[in-house]
Amino acid sequence: MDFTISAEHQQLRTTLREFFEAEAPIDEVARFDRDEEFNSELYRKAAGLGLCGMGFGEEYGGSDADQISICIAVEEVARASAALAYAWLPTATFCAKGIARFGTDEQKKEILPKVADGTVRIAMGLSEPEAGSDLTHLSTRAVRDGDDFVINGQKVFTTGADTADYIFAFVRTDPDASASKGLSVLLIPKGTEGVTVQPLRKLAGQATHTCEVFLHDVRVPKENLVGELGRGSSIIFGLMDAERIYVGAEGTGLGQGALDMALKYARERVQFGKPIIEHQAVAHMLADMAMDVQTSRLITWQAAWKLEQGLDCTMEASMAKVHGSEAGTRCAGRGMQILGGYSYMVEYGMERYWRETKLYEIAGGTNQIMRNMIAKQLGRRGL
Repeated sequence: MDFTISAEHQQLRTTLREFFEAEAPIDEVARFDRDEEFNSELYRKAAGLGLCGMGFGEEYGGSDADQISICIAVEEVARASAALAYAWLPTATFCAKGIARFGTDEQKKEILPKVADGTVRIAMGLSEPEAGSDLTHLSTRAVRDGDDFVINGQKVFTTGADTADYIFAFVRTDPDASASKGLSVLLIPKGTEGVTVQPLRKLAGQATHTCEVFLHDVRVPKENLVGELGRGSSIIFGLMDAERIYVGAEGTGLGQGALDMALKYARERVQFGKPIIEHQAVAHMLADMAMDVQTSRLITWQAAWKLEQGLDCTMEASMAKVHGSEAGTRCAGRGMQILGGYSYMVEYGMERYWRETKLYEIAGGTNQIMRNMIAKQLGRRGL
């Protein structure tokens, strides 16, 4: 057992930390969120570092990065900007990876190199008004009509749909089959007739809009089917362990950002004649934050290692998601307390972490659903 981070992993963290501190300072991130304007230049520059090609191989312009590298990248992106994470993660680590694993050769050749260079983004269309955790209630329909599919329905929480080039849409292609056999995935190109996208107002990461998508007689060619007809569930479940690990890494990154900010403030802020880090109440909160970040990182990396080895990691991925997201929330809350009144000020940045953390207890499967999964796995194989 070796807990030493490799030189390559350390260099990746250093490179990304320096890049985001230069290119995504607190005031710039706050400005784009305030104006609800997507920072396409930051996304393009991040792609130039290789971030957008981490989920697939070099033959398509990617790097086929190992899972620890992806977790490090996710931490640093989450620490810098939720809006960037909302645009990057669905594109690079879910949709593009889904195309790489399940798509046709033509889809891979056409789309993946453009994902890698940052010129194509993909929004994930899974949730619906009446279907979130419960996939059996997905009702968006796609009916075969000659060489096309005709799609009707509605998606919600489709983040980035208004500026993405494709929607990676989960649709019901067999209304009489079970959820495990009746779902398929279709790529819906930007600007397709019958697609209406409505941005929603939200709490955090406003620079990347979360959208409602209405699909009325939307026609896409049969070549846009990703994977086998009726096997969409296998795509979802084939990617979900990784997604939940990355959510754990997002929580870790937010916790690390809150800790870094709180620690800097506590060293500089003087009250009652000494820096507040020397007051035990503050020191204990910082210690708790450090323990949360470290345990979150370790449990996430363990799950990532198992995923890399091809081992069953559903329980570990669920644990990483729950612990990482809740650790991030706790760290942001303690950071708010340490900064006191200044925590409410946008220019300090702590309030952004506080707003951003809550999503990760919900997205990727609520933490209550995750606890059910952990308990089920315990019953099946133990710890």
